[in-house]
Amino acid sequence: MARRIIERNLQNSTLQNIYVILQAQVNAWHKFILTTVFIILAPVLIFAARKPLLFVKTIRTQDSNIPLYPLSGRLDYIEETQVVWQVPSASLLVTPKAILFLAHGCNGRAAFFWDKSTDCAECLGLPEERVIVMHALAKGYAVIAISSTRECWSISSDKAKVMSILSFWIKDKGLEGLPIVALGASSGGFFVSALARDYKFEAIVIMISEGLFHKMKIGRNYPPTLFVHMVKDKRRASLIRNAIDMLRSKGIDTNEIKCYPLIITPEYFTKIPGLDSMTSHRIYKVFKETGVIGHDNLMRLDGRAMNWMMPLKERQVMPDNYYKLWDMHVQELLNLAYGFHEMTSIQSNEIFEWLGSQMLKQGV
Repeated sequence: MARRIIERNLQNSTLQNIYVILQAQVNAWHKFILTTVFIILAPVLIFAARKPLLFVKTIRTQDSNIPLYPLSGRLDYIEETQVVWQVPSASLLVTPKAILFLAHGCNGRAAFFWDKSTDCAECLGLPEERVIVMHALAKGYAVIAISSTRECWSISSDKAKVMSILSFWIKDKGLEGLPIVALGASSGGFFVSALARDYKFEAIVIMISEGLFHKMKIGRNYPPTLFVHMVKDKRRASLIRNAIDMLRSKGIDTNEIKCYPLIITPEYFTKIPGLDSMTSHRIYKVFKETGVIGHDNLMRLDGRAMNWMMPLKERQVMPDNYYKLWDMHVQELLNLAYGFHEMTSIQSNEIFEWLGSQMLKQGV
């Protein structure tokens, strides 16, 4: 109601006052032109008053509405390797202050972090990956994701190539001198932990992985390390605790963020780009009725261990061609809700606050 009153006042006061003032200054012919221009521009001015000047998207997370930077990834092939990247634009009032390298998990690709577009026809835009990128861009990070040679990362096959690609891309985009950080999930976490021994990162984030610290000699110049992991995976949580203790014994600033299972709401699946509220409600209803989701709105089993697709198809929740389109997206959100092993964007604010604090400590 208050918003409508403000808009009405804008129409009845601001526009009219401008119109009257300008009318008093011009002759009859100019008045005709001025009237025509105002008829055309009035809806635009009203619309602008209702929308923020900064064109950033807002999506619903588990806790709050967070402004996120719009995605516009560019796909390149460097050294026969898929690379997708985006640099924040000064036109959107964000300039790059640091560089973030992203390493996907097994069976992932760099193209999973951005939405499909004319500049990235291979992009897929998985829910958690894309939100991490939007957070990073909004915080002023130039973001680059690189695909592994095989299904999972290999130190022998990928380390030298990734170092070469990063160096080339940073110079090509004129980003020399900016601090560089990295985030790797699962297999990507193992890879980033090893890469950080030989490549200068100011800080690294290892997600759902304990890293390769039990196989490496770590010096005191190793970068500050943040572990993001899911407490339901007790074995990995124990290994991460061992890695934290070892790193701290070397004087390396180390911390952890613990992730927990999520309650699934009727709106939960709207996190998938293009999936509307009505479809999300229908998915939720079918999952509740068929026992995919329990009475407490938590996942009963790991989504990887159940055929959740069958009840959706039997109830014709979506047109046939959409099942393949959103298969990986729904699977990722079910894995996330179960809270055992999945990339997560829920803790993005904490992650980027920690990265920012580390760079501030180091004066970069």
